[in-house]
This record gives sequence, C-alpha cells and structure tokens, in this order.
Amino acid sequence: MLQEKEIIIPIIEKFQRSEITEYHIYKRLAKSIKDPENSAIIDQIAEEERHHSNAWKKYTGREIKPNLWKVWTYYLISRVFGFTFGVKLMERGEEKAQEGYTRLIGKVPDIQNWIR
Repeated sequence: MLQEKEIIIPIIEKFQRSEITEYHIYKRLAKSIKDPENSAIIDQIAEEERHHSNAWKKYTGREIKPNLWKVWTYYLISRVFGFTFGVKLMERGEEKAQEGYTRLIGKVPDIQNWIR
C-alpha cells in the first residue's frame, strides 16, 4: 500500500498545482475585466479552482505553490489575444486533467464525482 501511495501522491500534487495555478490566473483576469458582472463570474470560477486545490490538499497534506510562469503566460495571452482565446487554451489543459483523473479511479474516494 505504501508504494502505491508513493506513486499516487506526486500525481495528486500535479493536479493540486494545476488547480491553484488556475485559481491565480482567473483571479488576475477577474481584476482586469471592466464589466462587474463578468468579473464576478470569473472570480467565482477562480474560487471553484481554489476549492479544488484545497480538496487535493486533503490527500497531499501540504500547500503547493502555483506555477507563476504559467499564471503570467496565460494572463498575458488572455490580455493580448482576448479573454475567450486564453480561456479556451486553458480548457485544453482541463481536458487532459480529466483524462489523468481516470488513473485515480479506485485509489481516490469520490474521484468519479470529480470527473463528472
């Protein structure tokens, strides 16, 4: 069992890092959006990402720092090429994460709920 845990924790840490990174990207974007309603929606998405990161934290037992290079890259892409372009680019990464989640079926409780 310990060997399995040693293999799974680094995978979960990657997911946790991705979620906290996306939280920071969305937070930064929310501050840059002038329309208060749209800004609030993006801010709520950011909070959902933070919640996901905290859920992974229950398994890793530690804080994971965001990938600051990625935060700035996606923020700049979104500012230069438009918010929609940046978010669609981020969503590609989300699809890959969903595929990665399937590797944890049977190893992480409620992972199927996360996949949905």
